[in-house]
Amino acid sequence: MDQSKRALRVAALSKRDSLPFQRYVTLSRSIQDRVLGTDFYRFANVVTLYSSVRNEVSTEIIRGDALRSGKAVFYPRIGPGHDGQFVQIQTADELASGKSGISEPTGGKLLDHSKGINRLLVVVPGVAFDLSGNRLGWGRGWYDRVLRKLGAGVMTVGLAYEFQLVDSMSVDPWDEKVQCIVTEKRIIECQKISEQTKAVC
Repeated sequence: MDQSKRALRVAALSKRDSLPFQRYVTLSRSIQDRVLGTDFYRFANVVTLYSSVRNEVSTEIIRGDALRSGKAVFYPRIGPGHDGQFVQIQTADELASGKSGISEPTGGKLLDHSKGINRLLVVVPGVAFDLSGNRLGWGRGWYDRVLRKLGAGVMTVGLAYEFQLVDSMSVDPWDEKVQCIVTEKRIIECQKISEQTKAVC
């Protein structure tokens, strides 16, 4: 593993783990409220979320709103051979602790990306992000593989605290970018920043 990635992961996790509980609740609420106010969320028919661990930005407020407004809601589950799959839930009761201690969906209806789903929003967790949309995860490549399968036409959004953002990071060929990052202070359109950076270079 790239040593710069390892060092960044350790530093970012340490800072996130030390976040006081009330601060975590306040920041998570602010970030989720920003998501609910965006066009990409309002116009989405299908939303994939994640179950937060270790002070990751929560998605519970988004989940509640999405279910109430009739959106199809999916959560990740580790399938056979550690393959990634998204499984639909109808209520929060359909989430239960999985093998790794992370809440996973218990149902059987999988997200079938082969049919070309319209207006699909994928909400992505991360340990750190840079302003161009590059994402540092846990190092297992799970989301990178899933996002590659989903292909073009999918809106990918990373949720992060401001302290999880860096100007740039080391990137591997298999890393998948997010199109947008939402923090407690702003909404970052990553593609525009990438284009501006290229123009300067």
